[in-house]
Amino acid sequence: MFLLLVSIECLRSTCCRQTDRQTDRQTDRQTDRQTDRQTDRQTDRQTDRQTDRQTDRQTDRQTDRQTDRQTDRQTDRQTDRQTDRQTQTDRPPWPSLAYATAREPDHAHGCTHGSCYPATGDLLVGREKSLKASSTCGSRKKDPYCIVSHLQDEKKCFQCDSRRPYDPVYNTISHRIENVITTFKPHRKKSWWQSENGKPDVFIQLDLEAEFHFTHLIMIFKTFRPAAMVIERSADFGRNWQVYRYFAYDCASVFPGVSKGPLRKVDDVICESRYSDIEPSTEGEAIYRVLDPAIHIEDPYSPNIQNQLKITNLRVNFTKLHTLGDNLLDSRVEIKEKYYYAMYELVVRGNCFCYGHASECAPIDGIKDEEGMVHGRCVCKHNTKGLNCELCDDFHSDMPWRPAEGRNTNACKKCNCNGHSNQCHFDMAVYLATGNAAGGVCDHCLHNTMGRNCEMCKPFYYKDLSRDIRDPGVCTACDCDPDGSLNGGICDGHDEPSLGMIAGQCRCKDHVEGHRCDKCKSGFFGLSAANPRGCQPCQCDPRGTVSESPKCDPVSGDCFCKRLVTGRSCDLCLPEHWALSHDMNGCRDCDCDVGGATDNHCSMENGQCRCRSHMMGRQCTQVESGWYFMALDHYTYEAELAILGQGCSVEQREHQPGRPATWTGTGFAKVPEGSSLEFSINNIPYSMEYDLLIRYEPQVSMPRDWGEVRVTIIRPGPIPTSSPCGNTIPADDMLTVSLPAGSRFVVLPPPVCMERGVSYTLRFEFSRYLDGNSILILGTTISLIPRYSSLEMFIGGDPASIARKQSYERYRCHEGAKSVTRPQISNVCAKLITSMSAIINHGALPCLCDPQGSVSSVCDTHGGQCRCRPNVIGLRCDQCAPGTYGFGPAGCKACECNLEGAVTRSCDQLTGQCPCRPGAFGQRCDGCQAGHWGFPNCKRCLCNGHAEECHQRTGACLNCRDNTGGDKCDRLGFTTGTSLLTHPRHTPENLRTIHLRNVALELCVVHPSKGSIYFLLYASPECTCSFLGTEHTQCTARDECVCQRATGQCQCLPNTIGLTCDHCKPNYWNLASGRGCEACGCDPNNAVNSACNEFTGKCQCRDGFGGKTCTDCQENYWGDPRIQCRVCDCDPRGIETSQCDQKSGHCVCQQGVSGVRCDQCARGFSGQFPNCQPCHQCFGDWDRVVQDLAVRTKTLSERAQEIQTTGLTGAYEKAFRDLEKKLAQAQGIVNARNTTAEAVSSLMELIEDLRSQIGETTDTLNRLEGDLTSVQNSNVEASNELSALEREAKQLNLTSDQLHRQLDILKNSNFLGAYDSIHSSYNKSRDAERRANQSTTTTPSTVSQSADTRRKTERLISAKKDDFNRKNAANKRALGDLNAKAQTLDMKKINEKVCGTPGDAPCAESLCGGAGCRDDEGNRHCGGLNCNGAVAMADNALERSKHAEKELNKAMGELSLILRASQVADAKTKAEEAKSKAQAALDKATNTKNKVERSNNDLRDLIKQIRDFLMQEGADPDSIETVANRVLELSIPASPQQIRHLAEEIKDRVRSLSNVDAILQQTQDDVRKAEQLLQEAKKARNRAEGVKSTAETVKQALEDAKKAQATAEKAIQRARADIGETEARLAQVLKCTSSSEHDLNDAMDRMGNLGREINALKLKRAHNSVAAARAEETATMARDKANEAKQILDGELMDKYHTVQELVDTKAKTVQEAKKKAERLRDEAKELLKDAQNKLQRLAELEKDYEENQKTLEGKAQQLDGLEDKMKAILNDINKQIQIYNTCQ
Repeated sequence: MFLLLVSIECLRSTCCRQTDRQTDRQTDRQTDRQTDRQTDRQTDRQTDRQTDRQTDRQTDRQTDRQTDRQTDRQTDRQTDRQTDRQTQTDRPPWPSLAYATAREPDHAHGCTHGSCYPATGDLLVGREKSLKASSTCGSRKKDPYCIVSHLQDEKKCFQCDSRRPYDPVYNTISHRIENVITTFKPHRKKSWWQSENGKPDVFIQLDLEAEFHFTHLIMIFKTFRPAAMVIERSADFGRNWQVYRYFAYDCASVFPGVSKGPLRKVDDVICESRYSDIEPSTEGEAIYRVLDPAIHIEDPYSPNIQNQLKITNLRVNFTKLHTLGDNLLDSRVEIKEKYYYAMYELVVRGNCFCYGHASECAPIDGIKDEEGMVHGRCVCKHNTKGLNCELCDDFHSDMPWRPAEGRNTNACKKCNCNGHSNQCHFDMAVYLATGNAAGGVCDHCLHNTMGRNCEMCKPFYYKDLSRDIRDPGVCTACDCDPDGSLNGGICDGHDEPSLGMIAGQCRCKDHVEGHRCDKCKSGFFGLSAANPRGCQPCQCDPRGTVSESPKCDPVSGDCFCKRLVTGRSCDLCLPEHWALSHDMNGCRDCDCDVGGATDNHCSMENGQCRCRSHMMGRQCTQVESGWYFMALDHYTYEAELAILGQGCSVEQREHQPGRPATWTGTGFAKVPEGSSLEFSINNIPYSMEYDLLIRYEPQVSMPRDWGEVRVTIIRPGPIPTSSPCGNTIPADDMLTVSLPAGSRFVVLPPPVCMERGVSYTLRFEFSRYLDGNSILILGTTISLIPRYSSLEMFIGGDPASIARKQSYERYRCHEGAKSVTRPQISNVCAKLITSMSAIINHGALPCLCDPQGSVSSVCDTHGGQCRCRPNVIGLRCDQCAPGTYGFGPAGCKACECNLEGAVTRSCDQLTGQCPCRPGAFGQRCDGCQAGHWGFPNCKRCLCNGHAEECHQRTGACLNCRDNTGGDKCDRLGFTTGTSLLTHPRHTPENLRTIHLRNVALELCVVHPSKGSIYFLLYASPECTCSFLGTEHTQCTARDECVCQRATGQCQCLPNTIGLTCDHCKPNYWNLASGRGCEACGCDPNNAVNSACNEFTGKCQCRDGFGGKTCTDCQENYWGDPRIQCRVCDCDPRGIETSQCDQKSGHCVCQQGVSGVRCDQCARGFSGQFPNCQPCHQCFGDWDRVVQDLAVRTKTLSERAQEIQTTGLTGAYEKAFRDLEKKLAQAQGIVNARNTTAEAVSSLMELIEDLRSQIGETTDTLNRLEGDLTSVQNSNVEASNELSALEREAKQLNLTSDQLHRQLDILKNSNFLGAYDSIHSSYNKSRDAERRANQSTTTTPSTVSQSADTRRKTERLISAKKDDFNRKNAANKRALGDLNAKAQTLDMKKINEKVCGTPGDAPCAESLCGGAGCRDDEGNRHCGGLNCNGAVAMADNALERSKHAEKELNKAMGELSLILRASQVADAKTKAEEAKSKAQAALDKATNTKNKVERSNNDLRDLIKQIRDFLMQEGADPDSIETVANRVLELSIPASPQQIRHLAEEIKDRVRSLSNVDAILQQTQDDVRKAEQLLQEAKKARNRAEGVKSTAETVKQALEDAKKAQATAEKAIQRARADIGETEARLAQVLKCTSSSEHDLNDAMDRMGNLGREINALKLKRAHNSVAAARAEETATMARDKANEAKQILDGELMDKYHTVQELVDTKAKTVQEAKKKAERLRDEAKELLKDAQNKLQRLAELEKDYEENQKTLEGKAQQLDGLEDKMKAILNDINKQIQIYNTCQ
């Protein structure tokens, strides 16, 4: 317990300052300050205070204060001295009423037998930087200030400059805060702290570096004391502040609500007035005590008291200045210059609080130590620690921490951990549970212990009762296998017979046994910790095992698998196999296609191979729908498409029905002699060699071969040597071939190497014909046929590759690809070509059938030929056959060119226009031109100008005009009429035609003289104008338009032509617009021509361009065609059309799909693309809500921007100005000092007026807010309606877009093709209907015949039913009997035991054979490699026995040679001699060692005597010098010459043993060599021990020498020369030591060689032992197997068995003898190895000792250097003392 002690004099003191000042004065100030302070204060006060006290108070107050102060200070100093005396002992340094209690400590023993306390002091000392003030005069510039002085003083104002620290000489006007720290210098009264002028709120703050206990505070002011101030403290480094005490002249007005006392508790916060009076004007004091002595304290260690004393920060707030009142009358600055805070001295008394566990404190790390400074870190005793000794020290937590009380130290108690831990902690629960005896709990128990006192063993350890509890080995580890024992290997911790417990006993799992629980029981395997039963039963798959027994290897669990089965449980097929079954081999071969699959691996479950791209099928032999395998001549290049040389031309030829075509493509290229063809090839799929095939057809019969055709392969550049064609030379690209006359194709003899991704040009020059006559040849194609010998599948070298190559050559698979007419290829060739295609093309090729020209998108899987529509040709059905045109959905139409009028049978592929002869006209060239007739001899029509056309055959004019008729329009059309009326007024001028609907009345005057009028009645055709192309003003309805009567020509809209205005002008389109046709606008550079489609406006674009006017990229591309076109990267699963946006590339997505590529679900749809499902209906509801909120947010954002621009107060600015004006008036009235009643009434009126206006404004705002809410609601409703309208508009737009697309489809579709398709389908349907009717109505019909057949069949079944059932039942019974008998017959077990494989596999597949099996030579086949039958075992045993016999004979021969060798004796003799020499060297080295040790002991005694002499107090310098000289005269027992001589002797001894190496090299026998190596090891050990001993002796001598030299150097400085000599000797010794170390390393190397040779001997012995054991084991197994086989088979096997048995019996004895010899060799090698290992260990220990001695030697050398430095320092000190004493008088 802490003690709060105070002297009794403090209680009796009449002055309250006595106790405060007790702790402020320290012992070291008593003498100096007593005299100085009295003198200074009396003088200063008399001078400074005379002015202030000139009035009546001068005399009275001076006398009173002088008397009081003298009395007070004397009392304070007495009390300080008493307190300081108490503090020097161990009393608490703060006052208390409990002084006389029984807790007073025993002062005589300090902290040993009771509590102890550090001294108190001024906390400001040494903490100048931690003290700060909020205001200091002159901190930024020089500040003037004045004093309230008396009349005698002349100078009243001064200057303050605190920018630099105070200096009594150079800077006396600095008044920083550090000036208040108590000093005892003469200028103490001339330095003070001063605040700025006229500033009332100022604070001074002290920041401490740790927690301190604060006792009291003393302030001495230079000016008036503050009229009000507050003392605060913080205990958490300034985060929270608490008030200690308020001080004020008038507490009620300055601090209202704060109690003025008296104090009842120490922590009461009151306001005190006695230190705030205006008097005295200088040297006024303010004192504050934390614990008032008038308050009785029950428990000085309670948390409340400790919290009251504890501080980390202290702050004094000055809140009000004392003035003389003139500042109220005059506000000039000069007046304020007299009023400020100034302080002479500040004392903060406190101490380092240590709870009675320390008597002193030390500086905290990082805090500089200064004299008189109170430090914050306790120097703890009583086994405590912490800054305040508030914790128990490490490993002293057995009792709870408590403060020291009186004579009771309450020291922390050391924990009891039985020597197994050095860490513990206190646990209150344990403390209470032990009856307050002990509460320490040990942490981190070592030595496998645990428990509160480390008194128990950890799990997996048990207590050894034979050892003490403190023994580190008291807990022994359980020796249990953790995998096979329960609880991870925990054993019984102790013996307990009643529970069956035995210390260290393991508890095994269910399926585990053994002392350590480390073995599986029989029938189990796989010991595992994860298995709760330890081991698992053997699990062998019956389909894959060769034995029906469930037993397995107890360690690995491996079952015995069939030949093609693997896995621990025989449940997996070997790689490249599948279909685990009960077959003999267990699995089947994957048999993956060598080309269609990436490798021969397949799925074990279904056998599915890993296919290449677009390959399918289990073996990857099929292609996906829409893909195909190439034919060998797939890469064919048409001659008509090549670059033709001079004189060449293209000849198209039509296919003749019923006759095979001898060409491909559309025809031939006519090549005359001397001309050439060039083919461009850029689609090589695979880098390899190709056979170049030329197909040709002579135009006329060639009697002789075409003599020379030169072929040149033009490559883009040189061939890199690293490329697949790197071996090609330029000569390989220059080929020559002749074209046989009787053939239509030829293959160039050398193949051509071509690489993938490289473009080639093949030039064919048809040089000369052998006959010399010029002749034409029709070139059809060239083809690149892959050369099979370049593919790995044929040249791999494995049996499968060889078989494929043989099959390819045997069936001549390459021959079928040469001719155009291909024969039917065999299945073998088809399969091989399929594999080749998959390899060359990395999978299958896409069909790419033209959707218009082919019937289906699926092509022929072999070759890729699509099924073409009529008259369509090409691999992809993408062009019309020669003689046809109009490529479309219905195929192509025949040209039907008239041979009389057409040049050829072929016509234009697009228009069908035949090439006409001169004079012929028409699409088929079968008629004359307009205005002509008489084909083929056409003549002009003769129609008298009344018609333009006539009949093509007869020449009769057609469509005569002007009421004419006849073949030549030479007759009047109609001449008869009926007189209707006669009228005199009708004249010829009145002639007119009256048109009725289809009748025209032509009036004419027949008899003009009589004025009669007659008429002609004739038919007139109706106007058939197109409403879309005719001017709308000429039409009264869509089908009633006016045309010209004579010609029937309608009045057309702009750019519209035709009699009926029914089509556009050339290069115009869009008749349907009703406004006339529009220009096509085709791009002249990108379009084929300027014409476009009349309905769609689509121009015919060149390759690479598209769009309506060919200004865009081609179809399914996007971008700017002038820069670059990119392919549309759309996901086909989510697009509406394959064409993406031409500008952005965005794909057109289906409903519910979004994204640039249409590859993700759109908003409002969920799921994983492409399976996008619409979201629930609630999504739409919430989406509408979110959209509405977005609209509202946008509206509010816009409104906010509008408000930000215009402002909110625009409409109410005037009202706000009125309110502000009235508030200003009210504020002015309130601020006025002389307020009248009238002003008050005016103020009240203003307030009322303001209230009314504020109320009105509030009502207006509320009303506006309501209107705003209504508007917002309306806005929301309008937004919802707008959203609904937008959704409806989007839906309408979508519908409109769909209708537009359908309309475009209708416009763009081929109506003729559709009509043809419908008509064809109709005809097929009618034909099917007809045949169906015939099958039922005709007699006899197909249906009636089927009915008769069915009735006959039923009659036969009825007649034969019973007989069939009887025979079937009899057959079933017979089969059942046979099956039962067959089940009893089982050769499987016999075959398995004898031959090694069950007998249920065919002989051809069984590697081990069986009963009735024969090999290729006709011999019986039973057993063999990897077979475990009796036959195989017997053969293996026989072979091993023969091998063992051979090895043993060889070994015995070598052994006999070694034994007979004469060199062994010589080697042994030499080894003995070497041993004796080594022994002599050892003895000499031992003698030397003993001699050196004796010298060392003498030297040690001498050094000890010298040290004792030097340590004596009476030793004078002369004696020390004499002894040092004697020591230097002594010689070190081991001088460098002696060491060198000793090393030379060692080397001589080593050289004398050099013959041992030669002896060892001559001994080659393994056993003898081991013995001699052992002798060499002993010699090496002796040499090493001798060298080591010598080195140790030398080092010990050097250490002693260093000690002697160091002692002598301390005595006299002249020993430095001797030290240098010793260091030189040390270098020599180190050199000698390195030589010895080299010899030691050489010995270590020899020992390593010895170990390696022993290991080799051991390995050979082990091999011999293993071979003998295997031979014995094999013989035993063979005997057992032979006994079993003897009961089954006889004959040849029985004879072989007898032979084997005899050999085994004969060799068993030899094996036993060899085994015994090998065991003897093994024992000898073991002994030899053990001895060598011991020697190696000894050498290692010697090496370790040598290294430790070396380190010690280095340490001593460092100590020697340190002693030299110390000696220098001592000499310097002696010189200084000499100089001091020399100056003494």
